[in-house]
Amino acid sequence: MVMAHLARFFRGVIEGCPLMMGFVPAFAAVVARLAPGRCPMRSRAERRFVYAVLLLTAAIVPVGCSDPRQPKAVWLETGTGPGEVVYPRAITYSAKDDTFFLIDRVARVQHLDHDGKYLGEWRMPDWKIGKPVGVSVGPDGNVYIADTHYHRVDVYSPDGRLLRQWGEEGKGPGQFIYPTDIAWDSKGRLFVSEYGDNDRVQVFDPSSNPPRLLYQFGRFGNGDGEFSRPQSMVIDKDDTVYITDACNHRLVVFKTDGTWVRNMGAVGSGPGQFRFPYGLDQDREGRLIVCEFGNNRVQMIDKKTGRGLGLWGSGGREPGQLAYPWGVAVDKRDRVVTVDAGNNRLQVFEF
Repeated sequence: MVMAHLARFFRGVIEGCPLMMGFVPAFAAVVARLAPGRCPMRSRAERRFVYAVLLLTAAIVPVGCSDPRQPKAVWLETGTGPGEVVYPRAITYSAKDDTFFLIDRVARVQHLDHDGKYLGEWRMPDWKIGKPVGVSVGPDGNVYIADTHYHRVDVYSPDGRLLRQWGEEGKGPGQFIYPTDIAWDSKGRLFVSEYGDNDRVQVFDPSSNPPRLLYQFGRFGNGDGEFSRPQSMVIDKDDTVYITDACNHRLVVFKTDGTWVRNMGAVGSGPGQFRFPYGLDQDREGRLIVCEFGNNRVQMIDKKTGRGLGLWGSGGREPGQLAYPWGVAVDKRDRVVTVDAGNNRLQVFEF
């Protein structure tokens, strides 16, 4: 059972628990045969040894059978007050201070500590026509928001002061239609994904004001190097870009210069398959963590092969169940914090 946990073979853990529970009464029956009067040829020392083994087995069983489907914690409740949310959609983790930033459908950016406790908030200046779906903490420690329905990027200090904005609606260079996420490579270049009529990624030099467009890659479609709603991005240490290609039900991999590398996954509900993958992050070992809006689950993916390494969650309203998860963030402890949008909460678990 310990080996199954370490290998993250959750099906083996679940199936192994009944086997272990069945082993206890069987073992007890054997021990009963050794009781005084039933097997007089056994010595007292032998009987004590077997009793000790039985007690040890009984102690191990509850440890081996902890339910991996249950969350470690459930954060936030429904509402518009501090520590409450209405259909949250975007989350990011700040490694610098071990906190989270969360955006919901009332256009509030809430700042939460590492236990999900409320630290503060601010409201987007414009929100009537739509709310953001993407947020990231930049190398400078500031909060970058893909202000989706206003076709721009907003930059805030961690305490909510608006520092700058750039972008406008359009199909031209440096313009946006529904920006979804923001990421940085090792050279400090800023990547912005967008969908609508563009379905592309634009790359900027953030040192100028406004940031200067360097190049772009991707276009609408379902072929190699094409997107249908690129929703979230992760850029690895080796400058490989991983993108959730939501409406094509796959992950798309590029080099940071825009060269297409490969696609991973296909539509479905099996391991390594996806239905509307939205949120994306990675753990300390570089495994991709993907939340699926359509499958109501979070999946761990091997970034080299696309193989599914673990699944968590199912559709529903109970703890351990999800309703339309939009985003995901992994902290320095490898805790996965999932935006359980339809249930107006965050759920925290570990693979």
